[in-house]
Amino acid sequence: MLDSNSVALIGLVLTAVGSVFGLYQYYMNNEQANLTRQRERALAASQQTKDFFEDADVRFVMRLLDYGNALFLKEDTLKGQIFDVRELPIALAVHWKRQQSEQSETNVFADRNLAVRPAFDNFLLWLERVEHLIHHDVIGAVGFGELFSYWLVLLGEIPRPSDRINHLSNADRAALWDYIRPYEFNSVVRLFARYGRAGPVGSDGFVPRKTTSKENV
Repeated sequence: MLDSNSVALIGLVLTAVGSVFGLYQYYMNNEQANLTRQRERALAASQQTKDFFEDADVRFVMRLLDYGNALFLKEDTLKGQIFDVRELPIALAVHWKRQQSEQSETNVFADRNLAVRPAFDNFLLWLERVEHLIHHDVIGAVGFGELFSYWLVLLGEIPRPSDRINHLSNADRAALWDYIRPYEFNSVVRLFARYGRAGPVGSDGFVPRKTTSKENV
């Protein structure tokens, strides 16, 4: 027959075993929850990235900035017409700034220019969404930087001497950033700054390239 000390010892051992098992179960449940969250984030990141690159406005803007022209696809009266990137400085002019002439003001509010602005708004809002997703660890900064590296180099406010993707002219790149900053697409600024391709929010960080492979002038 067990004495009281033996019974107490067995009780302590069983309690310790139960505690260890409880901690192990907690650890396993926590690991499973972490794996579930990681899978959910991976799926969300994959879907968001897919939706971004398939968006009609994003495709229009990317085509325009990369190739120098793009077809209107959405607007009934403009569908099939070509918009040239050299029109961008007028199309993206900040509307509250005084125009130099009545003719330039008319050009800013021409139908084709008014159609371009919402496409750029949507493109930039998508980039703001990406920055928020990166900030909240839904999309990985490194992974997106690698996926979007071509555009970070081509569109970046701050170029580097080693850049080989440099066919967007200084005038057109400046037009883009002269639109981003006054209209306070600040998360776009933060996104590019994250990769060393823009100055901080609230400052004018535009740096012209010394040379470009194709000046759209």
